[in-house]
Amino acid sequence: MGKISYAVAGLLVIAVAGGAGAVAAIHYNETRAVVQAEKDKQEAAKLAAIQEREAKEAAAREKARRKQELLDMRMGRSEEPDQVIRGLIADMKVTQEADGSTTYRYEDPEEDGIFFQPYLIRGADGVAVMHVILRHRGGRPMGFQGVDLQPTDDQLFHIRAQGAVTTTQTDTGIMEWCDQPVDAETGKAMREVAAVLAAKISMLGVNGSNDDRMLTATEAMRIRNILELADRLNGKTK
Repeated sequence: MGKISYAVAGLLVIAVAGGAGAVAAIHYNETRAVVQAEKDKQEAAKLAAIQEREAKEAAAREKARRKQELLDMRMGRSEEPDQVIRGLIADMKVTQEADGSTTYRYEDPEEDGIFFQPYLIRGADGVAVMHVILRHRGGRPMGFQGVDLQPTDDQLFHIRAQGAVTTTQTDTGIMEWCDQPVDAETGKAMREVAAVLAAKISMLGVNGSNDDRMLTATEAMRIRNILELADRLNGKTK
């Protein structure tokens, strides 16, 4: 075969290889586009679900706020303090303790998740002190050390366990919890939650826990009620 024939054959090989490479590149780009489109579709569906959930939660908070405002007007909060207190404790468990103190608290949750549960102890001397139970219920221990509360985008409160965390067995798994007085930082977090009747609660030190969620309207209202009950029992009316 002459030099010209070899040259022609070489060009043909290059042309065929180049064509195959171009087809492969096109196939790769098309596959990548399909994968990206499916990913975008999934992200859009996830975003839509988040937006729908947030809209429902916002509607629930607004409904709770309007209900509380109506209750406030009916009670006449500044004119009938005894009636106000009766309204605040209507859904609480009120227990007279042997030492003469009185405990005001709500029912404990039975479902899995993380919880911020404030309650109140009024001593025999009449002074009301807020406490809080930080709780995690689930299938296995998570090294629970407290919760984060985020009432607004620019506010984040770390509520840490001040002592040892107790782990106990439940019918469905385990419960990690601690019970402690409300310190200044926790009290500030509670007042911020009460002001907006909303907050994200997440597990302290755990990034992206499945238990991260928004407080329900009922939980936010209970925080507000405990705060107001403490203020009123201690003579700090609005």
